[in-house]
Amino acid sequence: MEPGILLAQLRSLLERAPDLNTYEPKSMEHQTWLAQAYALVSRWDRPEATMLKVSAGFLATQVTRPGNISNIFGAIHRAIADLELIVPADAQVSFGAGDVYDFFKALNKVISSAESSIFIVDPYLDISVFDQYLISRGSDVHVRLLLSKNADDLVPAANKYRQQYGDVIEMRKSNALHDRVVFIDGFVCWLLGQSVKDAAKAKPTYLVQLPPDVVATKLRNYEEIWIGANEL
Repeated sequence: MEPGILLAQLRSLLERAPDLNTYEPKSMEHQTWLAQAYALVSRWDRPEATMLKVSAGFLATQVTRPGNISNIFGAIHRAIADLELIVPADAQVSFGAGDVYDFFKALNKVISSAESSIFIVDPYLDISVFDQYLISRGSDVHVRLLLSKNADDLVPAANKYRQQYGDVIEMRKSNALHDRVVFIDGFVCWLLGQSVKDAAKAKPTYLVQLPPDVVATKLRNYEEIWIGANEL
């Protein structure tokens, strides 16, 4: 996984960490978070991930729980600290006019990082989202597209996409859209400077990761728009 994307995922992981002092083996919240922690840390360093997994396995023992919690968070913090030495501090990638291939590669890396869901909000989405970007979608990843324009042009492509890949995509239309954002797995958000279809063609643009503490509010706003939007 691209270092910048992995760093974004790890920061978001910390932001939504459950209270491991109340760990219960049957807790879906705890088990899901620990599984995600292992998966992400393993993409940084396998031995560190193995130690994290061992510590997670002993969380049920209350006497040693504090030490194991420390080991788990220690691995995550070490991964973040190491990646921060590699990734630019502003977590923003800029593209000059004409850098269409560089933008194409960058956004595809974001799309391919999804483990379960992709939610793309872009008023001016066109068929290129299928041809150039959703080809990077993992086979088990569900996609939602929220747009304003070009809806009639996208419906045939979406139907063909479903015929080949199954019922993995939903589309809705709303006139209440302004930003262009991509939500990955419901907890990482990337803001686009231009519509996907026009990005870097004639004007400079950017792709920036939003801070983890604002993602939940951003997603909640677009979930409300999604609920009131027209199905396609």
